[in-house]
Amino acid sequence: MKVCTANKKAVLLLLAIFCFMYILNSITPMLNEDYFGAFVWPEGVPNLGKLPDDVRRVSSFSDVLENCRVYYLSEGGRLPGGFLVGALFWDLDKVYFDLCNSLLMTILVMEIYWLSHEGIVSFDFKPSYLVWIFFSLWAFNVSFIDSCLWISGSSNYLWMMVIVLLFLIPYTKNYYNPHLLNDDAPRMTAGMFFLGILAGWSHETTTCWLILVLFYWLNLCKKENTLQKWKIAGFIGLCIGYALLIFAPGNFARLAVQQQANQAVTFSKLYMYKATELVWIFLFHFFLWYFIVSFFCRYKNIIGQTRVIRPYLNMAKACIIIAFGSGVFMFLIPASIWRASFLNLIFLTIAAALLFRVQEIENKYLINKNKISFLKLIGYSYFIMTIVVSLWCNYINWNHWNDVLVLIQKEKLAPTNKVLYIRPYFTDEKLLWQLVSGSHLIYMPIVSSNENDRINVIVAKYYGIKGIAKEYSHKDSVNR
Repeated sequence: MKVCTANKKAVLLLLAIFCFMYILNSITPMLNEDYFGAFVWPEGVPNLGKLPDDVRRVSSFSDVLENCRVYYLSEGGRLPGGFLVGALFWDLDKVYFDLCNSLLMTILVMEIYWLSHEGIVSFDFKPSYLVWIFFSLWAFNVSFIDSCLWISGSSNYLWMMVIVLLFLIPYTKNYYNPHLLNDDAPRMTAGMFFLGILAGWSHETTTCWLILVLFYWLNLCKKENTLQKWKIAGFIGLCIGYALLIFAPGNFARLAVQQQANQAVTFSKLYMYKATELVWIFLFHFFLWYFIVSFFCRYKNIIGQTRVIRPYLNMAKACIIIAFGSGVFMFLIPASIWRASFLNLIFLTIAAALLFRVQEIENKYLINKNKISFLKLIGYSYFIMTIVVSLWCNYINWNHWNDVLVLIQKEKLAPTNKVLYIRPYFTDEKLLWQLVSGSHLIYMPIVSSNENDRINVIVAKYYGIKGIAKEYSHKDSVNR
């Protein structure tokens, strides 16, 4: 009876997560590259570059393929996420993306749960774990908007992370119980190979560490005579996918452009900016790191080191290596690390969930019940406050953007051939609102008061007007 009750609570909880994410997705407008990707990308034009006057809108699946080709040759190697979104939604309303994106966020929560529970795919969830996992993805994610709501960002981060974790589930399941998935069915072998290609063709900073961890474990499997063909096929696919990602011609083209741009910025300024980003990311991830480090410093004295918990500790260490190694690479690469911190957060969340699992199995806890109750009170209070403030502020901003769209439509019907100046969101440039929302405020598609800004220019071209920019006075502004 208790199991049935727990299942009902878990289903309701997952439904609540889906509905909450759908609301947030629904009030998130198209942003940045979303407008650029609506056009057929001319060869030789950089990402968010100046589009020619005769550029045409994407109107067929072949246009999606053309954009993917140009992107891979001139901009970067992260192709699968963008292709999936383009192929599925090029001729559909954004509402379909909102539904799919919300579902994938819900699946991500379930995958993290399964990976922290021996890789067993079951719907017998414990609600407390689901709450904590979603809380971690919400509260500790400094780039929630960019990685989980923005169309271009979600396709590269959220969508591809769902594929990566799906790829890891069979390995995890077999690691805890070598008697499971120990056959070499051709369908399993082929499936893991192609899934490995997709998983490897995902993220530069984490896949390399994942390859090293899997390589080490597969060597152990070989020594123990438990190395099945599907494990090798998945690993080979992972390596092929990573090669397709890293050696994409667009990476070298983009690197050349970045080097030219970085010449105008001194080395100290560039890495001072990156250090600032790193500090903010660490502040958001601090509680996870603190719990993980303190656990490994104290668990032998409190829990001991039994044979039962050893696999969980090894899995947690592997996730820590991937998260830490990714952070090091992120700092060394001469590009912003804001969005990529989402990848670190996923593996830190899995590591922390595994350590929670260890305490649950041994029924011994590093933190006493009084402190746990206090931390739950703080966590729930923060969770509720940030959700309420985020929904309220983002809903007001969404209404304001709809007013802007009405004004744009009027300009299209009766062109004045003038730049359209609009009032920014009331939360823009107000740090207090960002703090009380937990950094979950959706930003405006119009990024500056300069109509010649490259994003403003693309937004204006998308809507077919002369120009658009922010206006900080009440003149020509949209009334709330």
